[in-house]
Amino acid sequence: MPWTSIDINAQGELKPCCKYKNSIATDIKSYFSSPELQEIKDSFLAGTKPAGCRRCWVDEELGIKSKRQLDLKYVFNDQHPSLDTLKIISMPFGNTCNFACRICGSQYSSFWRSHTQKLQKEFPDIRIYKHNKFYKDKNFTNQILSLSKDVLLFEFPGGEPFLTGVEEHLNFLNSLLKYNPQNLKLHYITNTSIFPESRFWDLWKNFKNVDIQLSIDGTGSQFEYNRWPGKWSECYQNIKNYQVYTQKYSNLQLSISHTVSIFTVYYLPEFIHWCLKEKLPKPYLGLLLEPDYYSVSALPEKIRKTIAKRPEFQIQELKPIKKELELSSPNNLENTIKYIKILDKHRKQNFAETFPEMIDIGFPYE
Repeated sequence: MPWTSIDINAQGELKPCCKYKNSIATDIKSYFSSPELQEIKDSFLAGTKPAGCRRCWVDEELGIKSKRQLDLKYVFNDQHPSLDTLKIISMPFGNTCNFACRICGSQYSSFWRSHTQKLQKEFPDIRIYKHNKFYKDKNFTNQILSLSKDVLLFEFPGGEPFLTGVEEHLNFLNSLLKYNPQNLKLHYITNTSIFPESRFWDLWKNFKNVDIQLSIDGTGSQFEYNRWPGKWSECYQNIKNYQVYTQKYSNLQLSISHTVSIFTVYYLPEFIHWCLKEKLPKPYLGLLLEPDYYSVSALPEKIRKTIAKRPEFQIQELKPIKKELELSSPNNLENTIKYIKILDKHRKQNFAETFPEMIDIGFPYE
C-alpha cells in the first residue's frame, strides 16, 4: 500500500490508505517525499509491522479480512503488483453530507459541523472541521489525474459521494475515460439517502466494474438513531432501486458495509438475516475502533460475554466478532453514557427505547 496506494481524506490530507492511523502530508509533493512514508516502506521491507498499520493487524488477528487482504484480492487478483506506480487512489469530493451519524464527526460530514457547534458547551474540547474544498483546485485534481494512468481502483467515499462536489466528480470521471476505463474499477460508499442521477449511470457503463457499497447500520428506528436525521423509509426505497439498477448493468454490483459498534453489535445476527431476506449481499462487518467510547470494547465484560453467548451468534460470519467480545479489556463506560445522553437530548432520541434488548442485558443507560 505505501508503494501503490494513496488515500486523500475529506479534508484533503494524504496517507497510504484509509486505515492508516494518521495523515502524513497535505499536498502531493510533500507526501511522496515524506520521511514517515519512507519509514513505513522500510518497516515492511525489514519484515516488521508498522505501528500505524495497527488496524489491519487487529482485523487479521480476529479473522476479519483486512483492508490490505481485501485489496490484494479485489484489485490484484492475489497477484503482487509492480511497485513503481500508483494502482489505488481514494479521493472524496469534499465532506458535504446530509447525515450526522453517531459514529462520525465534522471531519467527514458538513452536517455534523453545524451540529457540533451546538454541542460545544457540553463538549468544550470537540474539534470542528471546516469544509475544505480542495477538490475545486484544478491544479490538485490535475496532479491526481497525472498519477492515474496505471490506476486499477478509484475509491470515492464522502461526505456523501452523490451529494458532495457532484459537478467536479462527474468532470473527473469524464477525464478518467482517457485512461483505459475498461481496466479501471470504481468503488463508492454511500449512506443510501441519495440515489445517483442519470449522468453517473451513463458514465459508469464505460468502466470495468463499479461497486456501490451501501453503508447501513441497522434498519427501521435503529437506522434512524444511528444515521440521524435519515429516514429509513426513504433510504429503504433507494436500496430497492439500487437492486433494480444494478441488475440492468453487468459491470455494476452492490456490497454492504455494517459498522460494529455498541449500537449494532447485539443485532448483528438479525441484520445478516435481513440482508439475506432482502436478497442483498452478506455485509462486511467492520469493527469500530474510533471513537473508542462507541467501540464494543467500551462495554462491560459481562455484557460483552452475554452477547457472545447468544445462540444466534454462533454462525460462521460472527466468529471474529464473538472473539473480540470475549477478549477482556478495560472500558470507560462513563464517557460512553455521557456522549449518548447528550446527543439523545439534542436529537430528541432515546437509547433505551431504540435498543431495549441492550437495556435487558444490563446496559446502564438510566
